[in-house]
Amino acid sequence: MRQLTTGDCDPFWAVFNRELVTPVFVGLWLLWQAARGRNALPKGRELGLLLAVGLLIQLAGNVCVQWSLGVVGLAVTIPAMFGAMITCGAIIGRVWLKERVSTRSIVAIAVLLGSLALLGVGAEASGRSIATAKSIAPDPLLMVLGVAAAGLAGAVYALLSATIRRSVTGNTSPAAVAFLVTLMGVVGLGPICLYRLGLPTMMDTPVEQFALMIAAGAFNLVAFLALIHGLQRTAVFHANAVNASQVAMAAVAGLALFAEPPTAWLLLGVCLTIVGIASIDRPAEAVEEIPPP
Repeated sequence: MRQLTTGDCDPFWAVFNRELVTPVFVGLWLLWQAARGRNALPKGRELGLLLAVGLLIQLAGNVCVQWSLGVVGLAVTIPAMFGAMITCGAIIGRVWLKERVSTRSIVAIAVLLGSLALLGVGAEASGRSIATAKSIAPDPLLMVLGVAAAGLAGAVYALLSATIRRSVTGNTSPAAVAFLVTLMGVVGLGPICLYRLGLPTMMDTPVEQFALMIAAGAFNLVAFLALIHGLQRTAVFHANAVNASQVAMAAVAGLALFAEPPTAWLLLGVCLTIVGIASIDRPAEAVEEIPPP
């Protein structure tokens, strides 16, 4: 998805094509299940909640991340997103799902908040580098908004995690959750892409970009199903913490693959993010402090 930003691919169009992969393949699976008399889709309020959160995720989550990647880069976007995701996940899990967070994890959250501040400072160099590569004038406000967009995405992803946790610990199957959430990307973003780009421009997308979007969709399918199954087995806070292991990988990828500048603020912010994630207690260590929901 970061590579797509170097070709000025529209963020709405990029997310639409990536999200299209999951409802196609999982939808075929659900149709096969339905033909066998197994209706896996939820009904009533549960269905409405998943559809509403799914649409919010596409518009305020996935699109924000894609836009942020093109403004401040991979090494800033992913740590900022996960810092906000873990922090908001702990709050939402505590208030909505009654999941308790240990003192050790509260300290880890404070460290993560500090890392977000450092990443905001370090975003300027990354943003300038990307602006120079695109032959446009650097805009400090735009760089701040890039970090803010990543943080907003992290907050809505935390809401998604809590919604998934609530659904899959009930009667909703992981496949149904994956289908409904990604389906809203197709339903919600399709008309926006048509309005913004027009059908001729959409069809003129280079084959290389289509290949990248479909590849991203395949990886997203596997990762999303894995995350949903993880949320079926552990609390939101811990699932998000384990999921955030990609922070270090994203930072290395941003520096190595896209020549994003390794400033002291950026490296310190990424390191602090990793320290905060590593400081979060594991479920096995928190059995006495964090009862099951």
